[in-house]
Amino acid sequence: MLARSDREDYMLVSELSVRDIARLSAGGQLSARSITGHFLDAIAAENDKLHAFVEIFAGSAIRRAEELDTVACRSGAVGPLHGVPIAVKDLAQIGNRSPGFGSKCYAPLQGATTAPAIQRLIDAGAVIIGMTHMVEFAIGGWGTNHAMSTPWNPVDRDVHRVPGGSSSGSAVAVAAGLVPAAIGSDTGGSIRIPASLCGIVGFKPSFGSIPLEGIAPLGPDFDTLGPITRNVADARLLFSVMAGLPVQEKRIGKSLHVGVPASEQLAPCDPEVLSNFERSIESLRSAGHKVEIFSFPKAMTAYQALNGKIVARDAYRQHRALAEDSTTALDPYVRQRVLAGRDIDDARYDALLEDRAAAIAEFRSGYTRFDIFALPGTPLPAIPVSAVDESTIPMSRYTRVGNCLDLCGLSLPNGVTSTGLPTGLQLMSWSGADAELLDFAEQVSQGIGS
Repeated sequence: MLARSDREDYMLVSELSVRDIARLSAGGQLSARSITGHFLDAIAAENDKLHAFVEIFAGSAIRRAEELDTVACRSGAVGPLHGVPIAVKDLAQIGNRSPGFGSKCYAPLQGATTAPAIQRLIDAGAVIIGMTHMVEFAIGGWGTNHAMSTPWNPVDRDVHRVPGGSSSGSAVAVAAGLVPAAIGSDTGGSIRIPASLCGIVGFKPSFGSIPLEGIAPLGPDFDTLGPITRNVADARLLFSVMAGLPVQEKRIGKSLHVGVPASEQLAPCDPEVLSNFERSIESLRSAGHKVEIFSFPKAMTAYQALNGKIVARDAYRQHRALAEDSTTALDPYVRQRVLAGRDIDDARYDALLEDRAAAIAEFRSGYTRFDIFALPGTPLPAIPVSAVDESTIPMSRYTRVGNCLDLCGLSLPNGVTSTGLPTGLQLMSWSGADAELLDFAEQVSQGIGS
C-alpha cells in the first residue's frame, strides 16, 4: 500500500517516465506493486474497448513486483528498469509461453526459453505485464487484424481509427497510458508507423543491434526489435538494455547536416501532415542545423516495393502451408500478402537481395555528407478503419526506405491536424549511429510539433 503522502504521486503514475518510475520504485517512494497495480487497473478499464492486449499477466506481474519491492528494501535497485511495467508485442517467447504472432493458427516456436532481448529487460528490473495485439504475422502497415481484432487508436474515442501496424497494440497501450513503454518490431516501418499515428515515440534500432533469438520471424534481412515510449530518453534506455549496452545519457548537441527529400519524392502527402513536417524542418534550420534538400536515387515506392518483395518471399517460405490451406483462419488480406511471395523463385529472390545490396552501396557512396535524414512519419494521419483499402499500402512509403537502405530510424510526435490527429517526424541515420540519432532526436524533440 502507498503511504498517504504518496497518493498524489500515485495519481500521476501514468504520466511518469520510465526513468522516474524506476527511480521512485527503487527508492521506495512508490512500491513496484502499487505501480503495477495501477497499470493493471488501467488495462482492465480500457482493454475491452482498445484491444491493446491479447493476454495480460496480472498474477505473475504482481508477484514479480512484490519480489522487486523486497529486493529494493534489502539491497536497492535490481537495474535501471526496476519496477517498470512493460508490454511486449506478441511475437516473443517468454518462458513457456510461445508467441501467438497475431494469429489463431501460428505454429509455436520450439523451446521454452525467454527471448534474450526480453530477458535483458527482466534482468534490468522490468515487470512484463502482458502481450500486445499485432497485425497477423507482422505483415501490414494499417494495423488491422481481421482474424484477432484491430486495436483502437486512442486519439479518437468515438471513431475507430487505424492504430498503424504491425506493432498496433504496443503503440495503443503506450498512447492510452496503459503502460509506460512497450516493445515492438520493425521490418518495414512497424514501430515507426504506429508511433506516428498514435502520437508517441517509436525507435527502430540498427539491424542486428538487438538479438532476435526467440522472436517469431517475418523478414530475417530486416527484422528489428525496438521500444515504443512517450519520450526519447526512455527509448534510449530500453534500447541500451535490449542491446546489452551501457546506459548513456544524452551528449551535448551539435549542429548536424540534415537531408530532406525533395517535395516531389514525398508526394502524395496529406496537406496537414506536410505542413507540420515543413514547419519542423524550418525549426531545425532555425536551431542552427544545416538543412539540404536532396533526392533519393530511386523513388520511395521503388524502395518500398523492393523491401516488400523480399519480405513476401520470406513470409511465403515460413507460412506457405497455412496460406495455401483455404480452411485456416487467417486474416484474408494477410493470406494474400503471404501468397504474393509464391511466384518469387530462388533465382528471383537472390536477384532481389543483390538489388538491395546495390541500392545500399549506391546510397552510401553518394550521401555520406548527411548525418540525419528527415521525412514525415506517414503520408496520412489515422483514417477510420472503415475507410481502409487493404489493397493499398500507403503508410509504409516513408518508412520502408529506411529498412531497405539499412538505416536506423525514429518517429517523434510532430503536432496534430486541425481535427486533432497526430502526425510524426521521422528521423533516420546510418547503421550503427543509433546513439547519435537518439542524441539528435532528444535535442530537437522539444522544438518541434508546436
